Amino acid sequence: MIKVTAENFPGIKETIKSAPTFVYSILDQVIEGTVYADDASFRSLLFQTKAGIYFVHGDSSSEKVISKLAALLKESIVESKRFTLFSYSDEWSAKIEQRLNNYVNKLERYNFSFDINAYNNREKRDSLDYECIKIKQHQIDHSLEFDNQYYEEYWGSTDDFLEKGFGFCLQHENKIISEAVSIFKSHQFAEIDIITDSNYRGKGLAGFIVEKFIDDCLLNDLQPCWDCDIDNHGSYHLGAKLGFTNPVKYTVFYKSTKVKLTV
Repeated sequence: MIKVTAENFPGIKETIKSAPTFVYSILDQVIEGTVYADDASFRSLLFQTKAGIYFVHGDSSSEKVISKLAALLKESIVESKRFTLFSYSDEWSAKIEQRLNNYVNKLERYNFSFDINAYNNREKRDSLDYECIKIKQHQIDHSLEFDNQYYEEYWGSTDDFLEKGFGFCLQHENKIISEAVSIFKSHQFAEIDIITDSNYRGKGLAGFIVEKFIDDCLLNDLQPCWDCDIDNHGSYHLGAKLGFTNPVKYTVFYKSTKVKLTV
């Protein structure tokens, strides 16, 4: 495997029709990451974030990519690091299962398309009696879940998120009760991550805060992205109400807790 240099990222980006947002984040150099290729033709590609999130793309016949994945998985086991592998290809998924079957579990998720017409024609939500604030360091320090550790994992640092990412929160009596942030962002896309205080669920807060996030995306020529586990019916239906349509299933592989060091 060879490491692809950043000067080749724009050309690779043009060849990829569909990928997780973090792939575009790497290619746009918004977050730090590594791109591996099986050879100089870039026939098969492996994307890696610093957090241990991976994506395979291209010709699934590449033994070099599978061998590299096996080595990275072994490293994650030895060093107790994260290993999460995204596959949008049935061929890749079958090969990963065949080669790494004893060492990974899998789950299926949906990736949605954003339909701006459906969003504009949605049933509008009433205003809420809660303060909506753009997320800064103070809000991160008092976050429900998206704390400094979260941004260090996905963005490299909180400062990088504050410089390159964005998010909004709702407050009630100085307490953060709902948040929507960009878990990943590129020059074109922004993937939404949301959390709502369990004591305030059922009030439409998640939908309201996501609308703020989407509106900011549209103002800045960004396409909002929505993914969820296939059994997360609440997220599925919320996304549908907000213009996210045409769910496409993909597979995520993650390190089994019962693995042995024989990969």
